[in-house]
Amino acid sequence: MSKAQGIPLSKWLIGTLALLFIPLLIWLGVWQLQRAEEKRQLLDNWNRASEILNQLPEKGDVEGERVTLTGRFNSDVTYLLDNRTRNGRSGYEVIMPFMPDSSSVTVMVNLGWVAASSYREYLPEIALPGGVQKVTGRVVTPRPLMQLSPDSWGTVESVRIQQLDMSRLAERHPGLYPAVIRSDKALLPELTVGWRVVNITPGRHIGYAVQWFGLALVLVTGCVWLGWNQRQEGKL
Repeated sequence: MSKAQGIPLSKWLIGTLALLFIPLLIWLGVWQLQRAEEKRQLLDNWNRASEILNQLPEKGDVEGERVTLTGRFNSDVTYLLDNRTRNGRSGYEVIMPFMPDSSSVTVMVNLGWVAASSYREYLPEIALPGGVQKVTGRVVTPRPLMQLSPDSWGTVESVRIQQLDMSRLAERHPGLYPAVIRSDKALLPELTVGWRVVNITPGRHIGYAVQWFGLALVLVTGCVWLGWNQRQEGKL
């Protein structure tokens, strides 16, 4: 095949690939706009929740609701949510089942962050004081994450987990409340609280959407130019 014959073929190949990528880029832009709206609604709910409830919300949009509960922790098991970093240090978020006096359900409480050992096999030991405790915090619904293989929990007291799989936790704790309370107060000195409401702000999601739409526009412009150029050369 001569060079003159090869050029049109390469242009058709580039044009075909561009046409295939344009819908994908537009979909990514729309998805980022949807994520921006979700984050905006979450922030609105978080800022709007001013009343502190003395019991778990029963139904509706509970995200960000403030609660104060009195009850007891189930010290038989502690879940350590892995791959949580603060100030450049790796660590865990400590999750424990809590049984409120005002309810018959069990609710998971995120007590805060603890630094990890330099050695992966050593897990931090968390020993909460016994007896009746007061927990004050916000209600948060964990989002399911993609995971290649399920965690191996076993029957040990400290269980390292990669995500808060509420369905699986409910199998171990019947009657489990479907959301988690993020504690506002550290019940132990080694724990650190303080939470970002969202990891990515709505503005950043909109910025990402603009980038995806911009790339789609570049490809559309390239396809239009390619078609116009081919017509000018009389090869269409």
